[in-house]
Amino acid sequence: MDVRTGYKTVRRAVVTQMGNVEFHFDFGSPNAYLSHLVIPAIERRTGARFTYVPVLLGGVFKLTGNRSPAESLAGIRNKPEYQRLETARFIARHGITRFAANPYFPVNTLAAMRGAVAATRLGVFDRYVDEVYRHMWAEPKKLDDAMCCGRRWPSRAWTPGSFLRSPRHRR
Repeated sequence: MDVRTGYKTVRRAVVTQMGNVEFHFDFGSPNAYLSHLVIPAIERRTGARFTYVPVLLGGVFKLTGNRSPAESLAGIRNKPEYQRLETARFIARHGITRFAANPYFPVNTLAAMRGAVAATRLGVFDRYVDEVYRHMWAEPKKLDDAMCCGRRWPSRAWTPGSFLRSPRHRR
């Protein structure tokens, strides 16, 4: 039985055990972006708190002997179509309106992920994550293009590229 739709006593017992949850993410993952959008509602509903942990998903794939879904599903009949259907269902179920496939996908996210580490040190992590995700999956840009992370972003007090030039980031 799915605990989320089960008995209230079971649901309450499971939820109260979830105080903190680590959310391992890479800006290059559309599923991580979609999860990022629904995490606030999960936190409000359950009282759980999510701690974001930047990871390099490509490194995780390599370390575990796996490949990205874009590679592993290539040539398998109906799998990519089913994955797109499931994504569309998730988007509809959660009322997500800010999602677009990135035409530059796959994007090398190493610089953006380094920026996430710098943003933590600078105390602007939440805003940085929101902005990078927006420019990766809501208003898609080629985030592995050095020009993109500086001049092409809308005028703001900071850009992802400014973190990479930050003396505090280069330690």
